[in-house]
Amino acid sequence: MRQLGVSAALVAFAAGSFTSTSVDALASVRQSADSTQLDVVGPVDAAAADVEVVTETSQESVPNDTVTESDPSAKKGVETVVDEGSPGTSLVSYEVTYVDGVEVSRKQTVSVVVQEPVDKVVSVGTLEIPTVATTTPGTNQAIGQELAASLYGWTGEQWQCLSSLWSRESGWSTTAANSSGAYGIPQALPGSKMAAYGDDWRTNPTTQIKWGLAYVSGRYGTPCGAWGHFTSVGWY
Repeated sequence: MRQLGVSAALVAFAAGSFTSTSVDALASVRQSADSTQLDVVGPVDAAAADVEVVTETSQESVPNDTVTESDPSAKKGVETVVDEGSPGTSLVSYEVTYVDGVEVSRKQTVSVVVQEPVDKVVSVGTLEIPTVATTTPGTNQAIGQELAASLYGWTGEQWQCLSSLWSRESGWSTTAANSSGAYGIPQALPGSKMAAYGDDWRTNPTTQIKWGLAYVSGRYGTPCGAWGHFTSVGWY
């Protein structure tokens, strides 16, 4: 600041402003120049700010996503967590600026994923339970309803699923035959599989139904599981 003031005085002297220079006059010019420069530049703090720029690295969590899968064996809208999944991990570097020990800015420079996140998997039921008419006593359906309840405890919605399944497959007819070789009420393929429950498998509804119930239980767990598969792919 002082140097600027002296320079201004020297310029004035060179132009002839000081034909009769005195110490007081020079001091006056310097004071005027200093005042002018102070007005323009402003005061300067005696102590400069302590600025520090450093690189900091931290381990951070990478959130996992949630994906949904359709489950035709579960009632529509019912959600079940199949896999909780887990977040991933990444190493992230930042350029951090501190002024007088206080952080004033942070800029990410590098990010490296060291462990990929695992998605959370949720199954969503799509099965719609069908409504069925009241069973007429003495029919194949009535035999099926009784056996399903007594042998497996399948009543209510499970019976509705079973009744609908075999109505679609065979119309509950013991002699229903398909060109593929499927036969009877449960459409066993081939029909001779039902011989394990009786030699009369070709005509006896009880023999056919017992085989069919065991098949449903062993492969799908419940009639609604079988019905859900059937409505999804067209067979069970």
